[in-house]
Amino acid sequence: MTERVATSRGRGRSGTARRSTSAGMPGNEIMTPEQRITELEDRLASLEGSLSLRERGRDMMDKVMPPEAGRHFRNAGREQLLGMRSILDFWIRRIESAEQRAAGKDGARQTIEIE
Repeated sequence: MTERVATSRGRGRSGTARRSTSAGMPGNEIMTPEQRITELEDRLASLEGSLSLRERGRDMMDKVMPPEAGRHFRNAGREQLLGMRSILDFWIRRIESAEQRAAGKDGARQTIEIE
């Protein structure tokens, strides 16, 4: 059986440095751990300095949609939620009413006399 060399992190059993396949670096270059750390720190700094997806989306929407329209959409969303609340309240009241009616009956048979 052949022995497998673990090279997923740092140096493998053979003592060679790991290969980098990160963006912007060809896969055949060998990087030392210090170079890899420097590369990762640079990538982290660029990510932290760039706008988040939410910020980019908000910037785009600000260019396309006026603030008044955004207010209308937020109000419409609120109204939809209030409508759902009304439906839920209706069904909760129905269930509570049915439970009260069921609790009012003692469950025993009643005899009704007919004259």
